Amino acid sequence: METVNFVEKFIVYIEDHLRESIDYDQVLMNLGVDSKSFMTIFTSLTGMTPFEYQEKRRMTEIAYELYEGHRRLIDIAKYYGYRDAEVFKAKYREYMGISPYDTEKHIKKLDLMERISFQVVPVDQPGYASRIMTINGFRVIGVTKHFLLKTYNKAEKYEFIKYVETSGVTEELLKYNDGPVKGIILYERYIDGDLVLMVGVASNQSAPFEETYTESGEFAVFNGQGNAYETIDDIYRYIFRRWRFKAQPELDCNFSIEVIKSAYDFEYNDTKVQVWQALEY
Repeated sequence: METVNFVEKFIVYIEDHLRESIDYDQVLMNLGVDSKSFMTIFTSLTGMTPFEYQEKRRMTEIAYELYEGHRRLIDIAKYYGYRDAEVFKAKYREYMGISPYDTEKHIKKLDLMERISFQVVPVDQPGYASRIMTINGFRVIGVTKHFLLKTYNKAEKYEFIKYVETSGVTEELLKYNDGPVKGIILYERYIDGDLVLMVGVASNQSAPFEETYTESGEFAVFNGQGNAYETIDDIYRYIFRRWRFKAQPELDCNFSIEVIKSAYDFEYNDTKVQVWQALEY
């Protein structure tokens, strides 16, 4: 339960600094917590990154203030860190889908979010079929994208994956997929202050792509089927909200590996996916 308690305490920290620009990397470093591990756990438990959580909560509080009407719009914008009123209006419309001036009329229709509190529910019946495997490290070739930790969000990650898919890079990568794992690999790590995602394939061939090697070790391999984005998120929620409390393993969250096993269309409802959760013993 310590992991869950820490995430809840960090949510309190975000709430206390809702109006500020939080350097999550520095805060976690001061707490002695690995950034990649925390990001994986936080996102799995809450369904969003810390940055996404802060932004949605901030917009929710702004919407309530606009609805109550005790302060001028410009004063509310400045209070929440927006020096330019026009920038604030554009940001608000981006999140809420309406102008700040229409908030009172549409408050009940807005996607508002209260502070998150969650329950961890151990269950006997597995949500996803899994098995424990020893997997040796192997070479991966592909393309990479660096994300700043303090502004990291899933939309940017999925936008990059979608670009790789629609630009024909995925199709080209599969021509070199002669390694021990068949399928498209999403390999994410924390490197020099950035979260770095490689979209690639296992390959033994020389190819015009970047290369890296995965870690060796014990993994719990979870299998799912459906829209890859939604299924991967749901598997991680299952791992951290349920499975880990029944199996009680020590999890290594310093990196993450997901494998798209079929269709290679991330939004196709019958795509087969795997999540490899590294274990520590």
